[in-house]
Parts: sequence; structure tokens; C-alpha cells
Amino acid sequence: MNRTITTAAADPIAARLAEPDATGFRPGIASQSLGAGLLGGVLLHFERARLGLTDPDTARAWLRAVAYPHVNAATATNLFNGAPAIAFVLHTTDAPPRYDHLRIRLHDQVRAIITARLTQARDRIKQQQATGFAEYSQLSGLSGLATYLLATEPHSDLTGDVLTYLVALTKPIRIDGTWLPGWWSEHDPYLKRSPDFPGGHLNLGAAHGIPGPLAALALAYNANLRVPGQRDAIESVCRYYDTWQHEEGWWPQWLTRADLDRGRASQPGPGRPSWCYGTPGIARALQLAAIALDDPARQRAAEHALTRCLTDHTQTQRLTEGGLCHGTAGLYRITQRAAEDALDNRLSAALADLEPRLAAAPVREAGLLDGDAGLALTLHATGPRIADASTWDAALALTAPKALR
Repeated sequence: MNRTITTAAADPIAARLAEPDATGFRPGIASQSLGAGLLGGVLLHFERARLGLTDPDTARAWLRAVAYPHVNAATATNLFNGAPAIAFVLHTTDAPPRYDHLRIRLHDQVRAIITARLTQARDRIKQQQATGFAEYSQLSGLSGLATYLLATEPHSDLTGDVLTYLVALTKPIRIDGTWLPGWWSEHDPYLKRSPDFPGGHLNLGAAHGIPGPLAALALAYNANLRVPGQRDAIESVCRYYDTWQHEEGWWPQWLTRADLDRGRASQPGPGRPSWCYGTPGIARALQLAAIALDDPARQRAAEHALTRCLTDHTQTQRLTEGGLCHGTAGLYRITQRAAEDALDNRLSAALADLEPRLAAAPVREAGLLDGDAGLALTLHATGPRIADASTWDAALALTAPKALR
């Protein structure tokens, strides 16, 4: 599919999102979600303005609906909410100089947020306590904030401090007399305490698990941004996935204490082939790690796992949505990025079968992760090479930010 046809496929979606008021969201802090709020529309329209596909005033109207009169800069904000999310959008879409003052103000706020969260994380590690998604993950934690720093100040001391923390996260931690992987979460996968997950769980999915930190460490390492122990950390996580990969090529979404004790996952079969929890998100992180380690054998193994997933109808038939997080757009964008780096053309060939499904699957909302914005951004550049020079999917840890290219 060529660039003109791709743009035409995205245009009707952008037209539906022409006015912020039409989405049903009200301006304010609640709309400052990159995942499900108005901020996904801001990203879409700034990207379209960068590509010359829309009037810059459309992007400005969306930004005003989100960022005024107040930006949420609480310590709990992250790459997908509040000040860090808005700052990422402005940076990754090359927003024009008129936004420089806002960009600088937000950047100062994000640095303060990251510094505070690093202090909390270090204290938790010293006390040998279990972690949680909010501390480390790509969606809500320091892995996602590392993505922001790699995009904005890759050579700074703060970036090095976050990479050092991510290395520490991979080291075993002793909890109640038992050694567990360092990213063991005290809660269940649904952020609750549950008798089905006594003591918590270990998350292996890209959205909430160790693939986010792994990708950040790998992308930095490949760009010669290195801290002590970084290579060992990358290798140790890769070995962990070697241990828990099913003989049919897929990985479990998470592990319980019982799973660890018996050395076998209780998950009976592969999940849906999504970014958030499925084989594709994990395989892309492992491919990035293999590239950083200059390990062709490991890279081929990651690419084979993704190819096997794409040809396994047991997995692909479970995709019923069109979004990025757990839909067709996510699978397509992951396959594109993996195909760009692949050692053979099998993944490129698989894209042709996925293209007809892109615009056909429904989306649930207007946001980036499950909504129209993410689908439209994916439709801007189909085919085996992403020709629009976009890096918005760095937010999903699928590619390096512009500063590392």
C-alpha cells in the first residue's frame, strides 16, 4: 500500500476527531491521558501537522482543550498522563517554536517528577520491598519516563540515574525469606490484592512488565549510553524469557508464586497477540535486546517467535479490536518495526495479510491506546518501511526516539 492510499485511509478518522468537543471529553486533568483521553488526539493532529496533512490550528485547538488552564504535574504522573505525556507529545511531533515556552516549563516539571520517583524507588529497593507497576512500568512508571529522557536529554546525569535504577530492577530481591526477580509486584495484574495471587505476581507483558525496562536498557545500550551492569541486566532478562518460553513459542502473561515454585506457568495457552500482554510486545523487546547485544542467534529466535505468532490462528483470531494496546493496529505497528530490523523478509511478507484488517476492526474510544487516534497514526504509514519518519511509538518502547537515531 503506498503513502497516498494510506493517508486516505486515515483521513476519515482524523475528520471524526476534528473537534475536541465531539469526543465527549471535557477539558481538564482527566483529559490529559495519552492512552484514553484527549491527548491522543493532540498527538494525532500534531503528527498530521508535521506531515502537512492538517491545519496547525487544529492541533493547537486540541492542545488548548487538554493543557489549559492547568497541567497535572503531580509526582504520580507518567509518560501516559499529565505533564510528562504532554511534554512527550510536543517533543516527538516536532511541535513548532511557538510552543517552546510550554515545552521548557513542562520539561522542568518532568525532571522534578522523575527525581522524586527515583528517590522513592531507591528507598524501596534498600528496604527489600516488592515493587509495583506504578514504579517501573512503561505505562505508568520509570521505564516510560526513561523513554522521555532518551528523547530529550539522553546524555544527562538524570538519564544515567534512571538507567542505573532499571539495572537494579533486574536484580533479585529477598522478600519474606525468598529470592524473587527484582520486578516482583506486590499486587495482582489488576492492581488489587487477590487470593489468586498470594504475595503478588511477576508481570511479563510489555505494558506492565519487564519488557519496558528491557527495551529502554537495550535502546540506550545500542546508542552507547551505558551504565555499570547494563549488559548483564539485558542478558539476564533475556535468559529469563528463555526459561519461561513455551515450546510452541509464546510466553505467559504473568507468573505467580506457585508458577515459580513448580517451574511451570499455569497459563494453558497463548493469549491474544497484543502489544500489552501478548507475544508480539515481548518479541519486539527481545529483538531490540538482541540487536543491542549483537547476538544474531537470539535475534532470529525473537523474530521467529513473532512470525510463528502471526501464522498461528489460535492467537490471531483472538484479536477483535482495532487499537494499539490489544488490537490489530498494535500488532501491525510491532510487525513493521520488527520487520525494519529483521534478518530476513518473513515479517515484511506477513504485513500484507494484516493490512486489510487494520481499518476493519472496531475501536472503542478516541484515545491512543484503544482508540481512533492510535489507529489513524498507524494508518499513516503502512508497508514494510515506516516512511513518515514518525517516532510516536517510542511511547510503546517499539523504537528509539529521534535523539538516539
